[in-house]
Amino acid sequence: MQDEEEKKAEEGTPPPQNDTDRTKEEQNNRQAVSPEQQQEARDAAVQKKLILSLAYVFGILFFLPLVCYPGDEEARFHANQSLLLLLATVIGEVVFGVLTLIPAVGIVFSILCGIFGLLILLCCIYAIVCICKGEKGELPVIGRIRLIK
Repeated sequence: MQDEEEKKAEEGTPPPQNDTDRTKEEQNNRQAVSPEQQQEARDAAVQKKLILSLAYVFGILFFLPLVCYPGDEEARFHANQSLLLLLATVIGEVVFGVLTLIPAVGIVFSILCGIFGLLILLCCIYAIVCICKGEKGELPVIGRIRLIK
């Protein structure tokens, strides 16, 4: 920071006097970014959102955010949430599948299995909407569990 101020002093530009002047200077530097760089940044953000969303659409791809963005906290969070959703789906479907084999109450459990599947779908939609908004929304009930740290 001091080197920049010294260069500007040599060029005849006065150094920033306070934080407000520095903030204005930083804004001017941000505006100097070319439209191509801005477009690349937007494309990268859209690509990241797409990869995070794929982890929810296809549960078996829960590891995809970890592979594409290994050190990213957001990718780790969504990979964990996707894994939790996948495990809940598999366990729930197996349990309801076994319970539907009971002759007397099998029809009730098959209806509950359909409702469970609908709830899983709603959780996936909720997670994808949170990704698109840029929010960090935890899944209901199971969202606080951390399997991937």
